[in-house]
Amino acid sequence: MPGQHGPPTGAKQETAVGQGHSGRQAKRPRESGQLGYTRAAREGIQVAVVCEDYPGSQISRENFADIQRAIGRLVDELPEEGFTPRLVESCWTKGAAIKVRHNELTKDWLAARVPTLVAWEGSRLKIAGLDALSTYKRVVAWFPGPMDTKRYLWLWRLNQGLDTGYWRLYECKEESNEVHLVLRIDTASVAVPKGLRWRPFSGVGQAIFSLLGAKPEGKK
Repeated sequence: MPGQHGPPTGAKQETAVGQGHSGRQAKRPRESGQLGYTRAAREGIQVAVVCEDYPGSQISRENFADIQRAIGRLVDELPEEGFTPRLVESCWTKGAAIKVRHNELTKDWLAARVPTLVAWEGSRLKIAGLDALSTYKRVVAWFPGPMDTKRYLWLWRLNQGLDTGYWRLYECKEESNEVHLVLRIDTASVAVPKGLRWRPFSGVGQAIFSLLGAKPEGKK
């Protein structure tokens, strides 16, 4: 499972975690999923729906659609008279479903109902603030020698604080005598290669890391 602590099997390709199930789209609330993260943060009325063990398990795009349908069904089951949740918009980002709500009553309703929500088989969800969401950086890495998935294991074992279980692989290219990768890594891990002058240990030698767009030391 991507995101688990401990020795990872390797960085994963940039794909969402989890499996969704198809079903009828509920009529309410109206949620397009097109809202950007920046706009959601600016609204100031947002909450995040995340997996119970987030960031160990993350919501996929398919899961996001499942959550929309499940919340829509809950709204449809409410009596015509009385309280109706007011959800302005939704978006999927950082392994979470962001719900922009209109008022505090809607926030309280979500906090009470989401933990009991069965969005897909085996789902266990909770409400969190946006400050609980993981942040990431894109980095470029060069490893000596041919590609070997054990390199991620070596990075984890040889560099304290480097948790490769949360990484995502965007690009992998084998060049002469080295492998060139573009990775998304959690912000907390960035301090580790930075503290080693961007040269973490990787088994048979040291890799060269650099933030995307920055000129790495030791590379032409």
